[in-house]
Amino acid sequence: MKTSVLVTAVSGSGKSTVCEALQDLGYNAIDIESVSGLYELVDEKTGKVLPGDLEQISDGVDWNCNKTKLIELMSAQTTDLAFYCGGMSNTDDIWDAFKSVIILIASDRTTQKRLLTRKAGEFGSTQENRDWVLSWKHDLEDRWLKMGGIQINAEHDPNKVAKAIILSARP
Repeated sequence: MKTSVLVTAVSGSGKSTVCEALQDLGYNAIDIESVSGLYELVDEKTGKVLPGDLEQISDGVDWNCNKTKLIELMSAQTTDLAFYCGGMSNTDDIWDAFKSVIILIASDRTTQKRLLTRKAGEFGSTQENRDWVLSWKHDLEDRWLKMGGIQINAEHDPNKVAKAIILSARP
């Protein structure tokens, strides 16, 4: 039986870095936010797809993962265990596609520090982006944990975090 695990978190929690650490440890780990055509910006009020990519996300604009395309990607999974790493506004809609959901949680200070390393034009590179993320971070993390997400402390070295994810994902 193939096991698919979502590794998600708010921006600045270390999803991409941990994805690389999982790959370095020999696991099938995919940074789904970098998969062409899997995500789209959507106006929250109208549902209309907007041009642009992640750095254009703001209040009133969702960063949605296309569930149909994600399931197609997952159906092509050739390993017994695979990690799909990424964040999205519609996490609730895709949650049930995974055997388990890992929530990376970092302190506000660490999140802020990591976002400060973003290059100009990347989401989180502006103070406005950073303030916005921190304004909803705790509510979102709490909701995911209430939904059954498995909390992993993202404050540690990425390899240690990756190993904790692997242990949590084993049947």
